[in-house]
Amino acid sequence: MAKPPRQQTETADHISKLPDDILVAILSLCPYKDAVRTASVSRRWERLVAQLPNLTLLMSLLGHSTPIGTPSERRVQSMARTLRRRCRDGSHAAVKRLQLVYRKDVPMECRYADEFIALANAAKLVLHLQCDCLTAPDDGGDGDCGDEDAGAWSLQLPPATTELEVEPYWYAVRPPHIHGSSVSTLRSLALVGFTVLRQDFLLTGLPSLEHLRIGQCTLPASIDITSGVMPRLKHLDITDVSVMTDGTKAAINVLADELLTLRMSCHLFSKTKAPSKHEMFLLRPRFNFTARFTTYSSFRLRAPRLRVFEWRCCYADEVRVESVGRLTDVAVEIAAGMIPRPFCTESRSVTTQERDKLMTDILQGLMPGLQPRSWKNVKRKCMQRERDDRWLCFEIKSACSAHGQMK
Repeated sequence: MAKPPRQQTETADHISKLPDDILVAILSLCPYKDAVRTASVSRRWERLVAQLPNLTLLMSLLGHSTPIGTPSERRVQSMARTLRRRCRDGSHAAVKRLQLVYRKDVPMECRYADEFIALANAAKLVLHLQCDCLTAPDDGGDGDCGDEDAGAWSLQLPPATTELEVEPYWYAVRPPHIHGSSVSTLRSLALVGFTVLRQDFLLTGLPSLEHLRIGQCTLPASIDITSGVMPRLKHLDITDVSVMTDGTKAAINVLADELLTLRMSCHLFSKTKAPSKHEMFLLRPRFNFTARFTTYSSFRLRAPRLRVFEWRCCYADEVRVESVGRLTDVAVEIAAGMIPRPFCTESRSVTTQERDKLMTDILQGLMPGLQPRSWKNVKRKCMQRERDDRWLCFEIKSACSAHGQMK
């Protein structure tokens, strides 16, 4: 049999001389399934795969014709064997990040997901939860999922987990009830995805939580984020959180004694257009569970240590800012203009008076924390490539300095 070219042999020899930590770093750049295949090359590679810090396990194989994966117990059992083999002797390298993609409506996958979470005992846990919804808009349907619900479920966190991300694929997947030994040490929590967010998800006592991110969820009613449940909360990010219908009265109350940064934005569900543009007709709503244009019934803020405040494209009937700290960065962006409307309904707009009142209410509440204590420099400003005066914007950085920076 012909010998391999000398150049290839020398290259292989150079790779084999690399230390384990460099080879592990190289393997970490590959998809996990490809890295596992290298275990058949030699015992050394098998040992290296067991040191990979980040694992991604896709239980339902994603297809090209549908975003929902097809369950396969045989494939999932293979993943289980690989993970058990890595963890069986107790001397495996710690898993820093475990990412699971599975279907919440398939009991077999849920059962293995619980096992994988416990086995890996990862510092960071990321869950992508799918649910079969045959009429979802992305599948070519009309977006009507009716009252489908995958049911209540609990998530037991292993001892090492300090960061948790839950990303539901569809509204049929509820946020979980979180429990386990690391609930008291969890520092970061993110719920980002299409799900209905109710107050019970925010009632779990998380005494060490510092970072909370909520995105793309729908509110059926008001929610409270308080120090009584999250006494050490420092950073809060609320992005594209809609209300269930245009008539839903949902307030957001943030009462956090240790909060330092608050960022709120709703570009996805609170988008206006200039009067000169064509009207936005929506024959069918994009999602049954979200209002096309979001206005919270009220927003209340009490954060006596707050330093950073951002409010971008959010709307509320009433804003009450009760206390803030010495603010260093503030950004408020609000636009007037036409709002989306379903077919055969009257056109509605955010008037310049409504926009100006909202800006005034926000800035008057922030005024005690601003230096200089004046907002006469607030100006209308064209945003991005818009050539109209719909936008009213206020921005100040390093506000505790003598002059700051206003736009």
